[in-house]
Amino acid sequence: MTQVLIADDNAIFREVLKRHVASLFGYDVIEAATGLDAVDLAETRHPDLILLDLVMPGLDGIEVIRRIRANPRLADVPIIFLSAETDRRVWAEALSAGANDFMPKPYHRSELAARINLHLKLASLGQELRRQNDLLTRERYLAGCVQRQLLPRDLEFSGLESAAVYQAQEQVGGDFYDAWDDGAAVYVLMADISGHGASAAMLMAACKGYLVSLRQAGLGPVELVASLNAMLCDLLLGGDLDNMFMTMALCRIDRAAPLLTVVSAGHVPVYVLGRSGLTELPSQGPALGILPDCAWTPQTTTFAPGDTLFLYTDGLTELRSPEGEFFGEERVLGKLRPGTAPRDLIGEIIETALPFCMGILHDDLAMVAVRRLAPGDRLA
Repeated sequence: MTQVLIADDNAIFREVLKRHVASLFGYDVIEAATGLDAVDLAETRHPDLILLDLVMPGLDGIEVIRRIRANPRLADVPIIFLSAETDRRVWAEALSAGANDFMPKPYHRSELAARINLHLKLASLGQELRRQNDLLTRERYLAGCVQRQLLPRDLEFSGLESAAVYQAQEQVGGDFYDAWDDGAAVYVLMADISGHGASAAMLMAACKGYLVSLRQAGLGPVELVASLNAMLCDLLLGGDLDNMFMTMALCRIDRAAPLLTVVSAGHVPVYVLGRSGLTELPSQGPALGILPDCAWTPQTTTFAPGDTLFLYTDGLTELRSPEGEFFGEERVLGKLRPGTAPRDLIGEIIETALPFCMGILHDDLAMVAVRRLAPGDRLA
């Protein structure tokens, strides 16, 4: 049953108010004659609504409100204060302390009934909103768990040493990476779906599923990228999703020769760290899901033992400091040193990037580093 706490030092007024509340609603009523009693009853009985006098012995009504609001379990219980006080500054102080509403003394029964009804209804709606929010938070957490399961559980391939990191801005996101070995080559993919959150995550899952079927078909890098583009154009163009797209870099590490082939569709540059220096491989075609008929030019470079491939999404370079400065490509390049183990390379970038942005992401972020091992090399 709904329970109302009446706190007033005037016994006659308490009794009249109690009868009105009981006759109007049939609610259970508990009473307090002092401020301390009001706080104790509120903390032990957890009433659904409090009718509170502002002037009481011991603790005045404003201090009662403050103490009640300091209790997390009572933070949302409606408090209506009743007072003959005409100084509006006192009313403002009570409202600032956490009261929900006020009524003058003497009060009208119809107005009392309307205000009690209103605040109980608002409290009920607030509880339902919190319940729905808790449910949504839980669902988003589970969706994030599912999405992380779609990423490769490991990047262990013979002759290669690899490391990766993924962090969504929200619990789910649109960046993803993948890697697989078809026997002739190891493929490494990095993709970034526009936007972030649930819509990007759902599109990411669709791309991941379609990618599995394309891998089984044994397509080459250019054909695979073209097939993904066709799927995304069918899905996105001509509807509410036509503002979405995906950038992607697909890398093929040849098993038989020291070669790397890269097909990049609107993605940030791919880097190769070799003994002779740093090689930048920029995008050679548009992002996917924008134009049905387009082409991508593959790029080939040496990928010898000791060389490292580095891929990332623009969530890294677009990290911002509290002053609004971008982390930028220059800071990333400063960490790309030949011979650094992939795990150490990514770790050093993260150790610099997260303090720079105070741990606040403005976009999803992903990185993958792959080093080709020489015969006899051991994993770091």
